[in-house]
Amino acid sequence: VNGADSKSILDIAKTLRRNPKNDAPLLVIYSLVGNDVCNGHPNTLDDMTTVEEMHANVLNGLTYLDTILPKGSHVLTTGLANGSVLYQLLHDRIHPFGRVGTPFTYKDIYTYLSCLQISPCNGWLTSNDTLRALTTQRAVELSDVVRNVTFTYLAQNFDVAYMDFPFEQVFQAWIAQGGEPWQLQESVDGFHTNQYGNAG
Repeated sequence: VNGADSKSILDIAKTLRRNPKNDAPLLVIYSLVGNDVCNGHPNTLDDMTTVEEMHANVLNGLTYLDTILPKGSHVLTTGLANGSVLYQLLHDRIHPFGRVGTPFTYKDIYTYLSCLQISPCNGWLTSNDTLRALTTQRAVELSDVVRNVTFTYLAQNFDVAYMDFPFEQVFQAWIAQGGEPWQLQESVDGFHTNQYGNAG
């Protein structure tokens, strides 16, 4: 599911229906990427998931999965992405809408979306260095929570592993093929990875 945070995924997870006794084991990837720190609210820091909320949400999510997954299943959790790289990669590049008529950059688009209060992520898609740093700090804190809950939860029906969000590895693999990291981002929204990034 694209667009879930650690709270909304709890309801979404309930749409997964399994017969724990008769179904084959599953591989579940629990990767929230960034929506626990991304929002379009003017007071973006106040509307981010707290460390305490993240702990409760991840624990509730794993506990629920333990009630429905067949024995022998696998769960992989990931930390949040470091979305500050989006601004670094794109801010001074011309946005596709700016290729006709008056040129404007991703920084201009991010500012415009924020002004309209429809930015997908006020914390990272901003020229405000301090706000980007604070958003990254919260993402690191929340990633630590995911890691800690993953390694302390004692599941009955699945084994569990954790990995950091692999932005850097994907970028390095793309560079090794002769590409540039900005090419892995969706050109219109400047926020999500494109199909090349997803394949990485």
